[in-house]
Amino acid sequence: MQKVPDQDRNPGLFAKPSTRVDDEKKMKQRNIVCVLLAVGFLLSVTSSCTRHREDLDYSYDVVQTWSLPELQHGEIIQFDTVFWEPDDTVSLRKLIVDDSICTGRSVLEIGTGTGLVAILCAQNGADSVVATDINPAAVANARYNAAMLAEEMELEVRSVSTDAPTAFAVIKDKEKFDLIISNPPWEDGKIAKPADHAFYDPDFELMDSLLDGLPKHLNPGGRCLLAYGHAPAIVRLRDQAKQRGFDFKILDDRKLDELDKDFLPGMLVEIRIPMKLPTAKP
Repeated sequence: MQKVPDQDRNPGLFAKPSTRVDDEKKMKQRNIVCVLLAVGFLLSVTSSCTRHREDLDYSYDVVQTWSLPELQHGEIIQFDTVFWEPDDTVSLRKLIVDDSICTGRSVLEIGTGTGLVAILCAQNGADSVVATDINPAAVANARYNAAMLAEEMELEVRSVSTDAPTAFAVIKDKEKFDLIISNPPWEDGKIAKPADHAFYDPDFELMDSLLDGLPKHLNPGGRCLLAYGHAPAIVRLRDQAKQRGFDFKILDDRKLDELDKDFLPGMLVEIRIPMKLPTAKP
């Protein structure tokens, strides 16, 4: 039997140097490609696990995203039918970020919308934040933004039923807060669709229920901060607060009687409960 030459049995050992170098280069390139594919796969899996959560609702269309300097990171995403006007709460956001009004405090936001203000409270040291809304899209929107921007923080979003559309409908009897904030609907009007809740407060029932619930849900020494850009609503709020014996103060250098009926940025109003409320007259 003819002996198989060693070169035939192991041609790589006797190949020309240039051929061996080319083969080694190709092998290294294949290895690099395999490593990159593996890394890409792991990143895609990690990304999908981080972004997709069973407790979030992904069924709503995204209208737009916003980058704001007050946010510590990321962007605010706005879902379809969710109200968004950043100029409404300029002065409130400034107090949260620059004056640390939330630090170490429990906070309730009524009518959270995209969740921006509640998220800023959480990012700026609030001990806990509860945010509510009556629009299902807003609840889903706020929960999504909170998951992306305040995941490790104490922020809970609660849904208000249209059957009980009052300010404290989803707040427990004994729940109290150091700070209650809201950019509520400004005008009296009828509700035809969920998005209307951001604009209209029929017969100002939300305003009245908020004022009526403050003695029960605002801690002693606490503050209620409301942002309005509608002069008649501020006048009514002032009158109703004073009728209840509350302290009322406008936190704005502008004169209300010198402003248009509707104006921006919104005006911030502070309401406090005196340590001893006046006794009602018989």
